[in-house]
Amino acid sequence: MVRKFFYFLNVLALVVLLLSCMAAYINPNIFWQLSFIGFAFPVVLLVNVFFLVLWLIKKSKFAFLPLIAIMLSWKFIHASFAYNFTQQTESGLKLMTWNVKNFDLYNWSHNQETRINMMQLIASENPDVICLQEYYSNNQFFHNTEYIRDTLGYKYFYFPPAVENIRQPKGKVQTTLWKNGPLVQQWGVATFSKYPITDTGTIRFNNTNSNRCIYTNVKVSNQQVRIYNVHFQSIHLGYNDYAAIDSMEETQQTNWTSVKNILRKMKLAYNRRSLQANAVNQSMDNYKGAELLCGDFNDVPVSYTYQTVKQNLQDAFVEKGSGFGATFVNRFSIFRIDYVLPDKNIKVNSCKTIRKPLSDHYPVCVSLGL
Repeated sequence: MVRKFFYFLNVLALVVLLLSCMAAYINPNIFWQLSFIGFAFPVVLLVNVFFLVLWLIKKSKFAFLPLIAIMLSWKFIHASFAYNFTQQTESGLKLMTWNVKNFDLYNWSHNQETRINMMQLIASENPDVICLQEYYSNNQFFHNTEYIRDTLGYKYFYFPPAVENIRQPKGKVQTTLWKNGPLVQQWGVATFSKYPITDTGTIRFNNTNSNRCIYTNVKVSNQQVRIYNVHFQSIHLGYNDYAAIDSMEETQQTNWTSVKNILRKMKLAYNRRSLQANAVNQSMDNYKGAELLCGDFNDVPVSYTYQTVKQNLQDAFVEKGSGFGATFVNRFSIFRIDYVLPDKNIKVNSCKTIRKPLSDHYPVCVSLGL
């Protein structure tokens, strides 16, 4: 009886694993639940590995079940877990992509030094091109654009604000402190370069104002590469959502109201990202030169978003990284949602994730031979 129950669990794990792989091909607007299953791919994979080991120890013929499941999902295993042993060389064009979470504008880290530490990390890595998401700058106190341009030496940049807020000074205190007149706050996606930028453009998404993709044509010696810098739709979990998750973990009791609210937000994000990914993919298909896409996808490798934009591109982490390559800062440390995807004419020399929790994302640095 117990053995039959384990057989049933094994078949169930096999089916769920194959369904998670299908999430990469089925548009969430058609069947969004698959996207949620795809998000759980690493966990479901480990369950199948457990059954494979179990049946091999038992010398059971049922070992072929998890083995078939693993073989059929090998493409996504390779995308989720890298195992490179070749030497990495930081030569060629060095690029960093990083969701900087507004440079800790609201002091989420409870550390007044976080912003300057982030700038120091950029300076120490010294990339040739920096692609930043959730970028923020203002004309009064957070002179991030001027600092990166003048102090760090990135004289070429493209930053079309997705959101801009202008506040007039109120009272004597603000009038005295705001020496540059009204407070002009700007949020969005920004690209900085030490090499000349010859062309720029913006891909606006119809279903959001804050998320977008920008591109810059960067001229390196006699070669030109178009760099797409994207921030796809976030889930936008709030403090109440995270508190509910923590509470359910501690009490081992399910708060269905909170679960439904979180699932609703995930469904909306999956649907929006699918449309945004299609828009970026169409723009990249229309460009005929050397190109790469990087940024915060807010989605895992086994997803419709990733599969749509990757197409015939390389994944720098798959080529040169190792392990899960987690880029989202959380206790589980397995979620890779930030990427650098160069076309196949660009050689990947190195790829590394800098595991310093200054934002809720880790920065990713790659070296590319054009």
